[in-house]
Amino acid sequence: MSILNTIDRTVARAQRVSDGTRLDGLKSIGIDTPDIDLLERSSSYAPRHHTNSFDVDSIKVGGASFSAIKMQDAVAFITLLVQKGTTPHHVVTGNLDHLYRLEHDEEFQQVYRSASLVLPDGMPVVWLSRLFRLAGEQGLPERVAGSDLLIELARHSSISGIRLFLLGGEPGAADGTRAVLENRFPGCVICGTYCPPRHLFNTAEEQDQIRKIVRAANPDILLVAFGAPKQEKWILRNKALLGVPVLMGVGGSFEMASGMVARAPKLIQTLGMEWAFRMLQDPGRLWRRYIGNNLPFLFRLLIRTLQERRASTDQFVSRGDRP
Repeated sequence: MSILNTIDRTVARAQRVSDGTRLDGLKSIGIDTPDIDLLERSSSYAPRHHTNSFDVDSIKVGGASFSAIKMQDAVAFITLLVQKGTTPHHVVTGNLDHLYRLEHDEEFQQVYRSASLVLPDGMPVVWLSRLFRLAGEQGLPERVAGSDLLIELARHSSISGIRLFLLGGEPGAADGTRAVLENRFPGCVICGTYCPPRHLFNTAEEQDQIRKIVRAANPDILLVAFGAPKQEKWILRNKALLGVPVLMGVGGSFEMASGMVARAPKLIQTLGMEWAFRMLQDPGRLWRRYIGNNLPFLFRLLIRTLQERRASTDQFVSRGDRP
């Protein structure tokens, strides 16, 4: 039985959480001790001690360590952070563009180092994790895209009552996403949306307004769509000021979920070409990012990964082992 199925099975027996109330722990929604033990023994993540800190196996790709976790268990892990965490946590959904920026952006590096989960948003990251592995080593199990995670969190909210707040996006995108999610998942709790005016965003008054609105809504999960790396840096600077258990950047997910922007067909996503589909929709903004920066960086990263693989192989051979 998966972690998420365990939570869904038990949460479905609980009464809906009232708007002003946050669950104090998994036992309060009907999960008994054996179920909690099952969650904590899961091979997808293994808390080493029963506090607010959880550990997930990770795999290094470029300059980042990605959480080796599947979508359903990512939802379950985030649920545990909401239920058991007394300090705010943030989740990062990383892609090739993130890896490129991490090469020269120290604040962005801090975002990754302090994240509770680093999920592989793009297929190139998954493929890179599987290349040049030594015998017996595993790559990332699957892509966990932020746009898909948004949908799964909304589905889970309709069962658990976890409260979601949608912050940012293009004007109308967050409200459109709210309407779509509430229609698709009756009972989904979207406790608020807000799209900060761009011309005021960097003013102290608008930043105070954003924090005031979010705190008043009392969400369990804050989904931030300011674009990378702006959203991740904003989360890092503000997460201790909001009283929100879990914060996550979701990029252009609101535009796609609301239907304002078409998402690539599943086949194109599977082929790892969603970036090309997006670029064709907005070439003026994305051409330099994908063609000028990310593709040359990908070739450099492939060469560097191959060199690291060869160095690891030489170490194994020198010890008399087989790679």
